[in-house]
Amino acid sequence: MANAVREQLRGYAQLIESRMPSSPPFSPELEDAGTIQVERGTIYPLCLQNPAAPMDVDRVERLIELASSERLASLRIVDCAGHQRSAYRGLLVYCWLQAYRLAYESLARAQFGRWEEALRTWSDLLEAELTQIDWPAGPLPAIRGDDASEAAWAALALHVAGKAFIRDAWIDLASDTFGRLARAQQPQGPFLLSGASDSPDAGAFHELVLLHAAASYAVQAEDRTIAAAVARATEYHQRETQPDHATAQPWALFAFIWNAQTRPLAEQILHASEVQHPEAQDGVTFMLLADALYCLRLFDCPPETDASRARHE
Repeated sequence: MANAVREQLRGYAQLIESRMPSSPPFSPELEDAGTIQVERGTIYPLCLQNPAAPMDVDRVERLIELASSERLASLRIVDCAGHQRSAYRGLLVYCWLQAYRLAYESLARAQFGRWEEALRTWSDLLEAELTQIDWPAGPLPAIRGDDASEAAWAALALHVAGKAFIRDAWIDLASDTFGRLARAQQPQGPFLLSGASDSPDAGAFHELVLLHAAASYAVQAEDRTIAAAVARATEYHQRETQPDHATAQPWALFAFIWNAQTRPLAEQILHASEVQHPEAQDGVTFMLLADALYCLRLFDCPPETDASRARHE
């Protein structure tokens, strides 16, 4: 049975891999002195496809330079369509951290040190922002969807940073954040409590963004409590949500693949993503596909060795 499940997951991994180019394109068309495009995180799919190959490290060079800037906390993170979303800072740092872990052996020593120093600074910023978010004691109202999305993606990035840089405080903060999210989950499965005045499409988008972060965290941290919360959420969306009404990007794709009961929804998400961008999918899509692929590959092999420890041993 275990082998059959693993083969099914490998099939999905191969399907996702077939949708990803070897070198996702990136163009900083909307950037200025105070704005960064989240698509710089396409360094993640680039490294995931072939971590030993020469990389387009220019994608993160500006992130390294800005780590020492006084403007760091006030930078706007937007996508190629000009949208500024609360989850984007965490998503960007998370993707860069994953690239760092995947490709540390192919990074030149000087380059490795610059990445590490800058990533620590960006992670410090995520920690500061996460600790300032005021969580309600009970359910999370849908109107707080932006805050919850920001917190979940900051926490996911900090979990990876804590593993990479052997920083227990970041790992503990991530665990606490996802624990709060799970405790706030509604009995029917959604993470947010919606009312009559809340936009259904905005609520569904936030739910998918939260679900993606929670599922990625659960499999990487091997957290059964969060995994159970993810399963409840996917079953809720199977019953109640039409994901492509909220977004054409593959948010929460891995979560729906992970639950055998909701794989038809995963296939629908993949189809919607391909239809929306038949010729060239956007950078955020490639970043989300890469994360789904990374999580699926964890069922065949353990997580990467912590980059800092491996480099210095």
